[in-house]
Amino acid sequence: MVLYEEFDFNQVISDLENACLTEEQCGSCVKKDCIIGYAQQCITKCFKDGITYVENGSDNIPISDLKLYNTEELERGIAHILRQCKSCTSNHFDNCIINIIRNCYEVGLMGEIQPYEGSNFRYLNHVYSTHPEVADNIIEEFHNSNK
Repeated sequence: MVLYEEFDFNQVISDLENACLTEEQCGSCVKKDCIIGYAQQCITKCFKDGITYVENGSDNIPISDLKLYNTEELERGIAHILRQCKSCTSNHFDNCIINIIRNCYEVGLMGEIQPYEGSNFRYLNHVYSTHPEVADNIIEEFHNSNK
């Protein structure tokens, strides 16, 4: 799990804002029913409480959210959140804020949560096997965001 002091809250908040198409597009904003709104609520709670996990966070992701989002920004958000991930393998924690944010992006981008086994490499291999174009875009942004 990532340490609070190492987590780039500003990057995540910015990425979430960029992925949202705003109320103009959706008509209204019900944060608990929206993957971006839910992720924003989780990140705010973590920031305020000085923690990097959300109790039962992965169980409450609004997986039935069918709204449209900025696809490029969702891909960029996954790349950025993977850069913060510690690839903790056997210590992977579903309620880690990184996992929750990535899962929210996945629902908006691919329609469902993707398996994650604590390894960015294995995760990207899986995404490539099911959504090769999405994986290519994530990988490209992952490498470019390191510069």
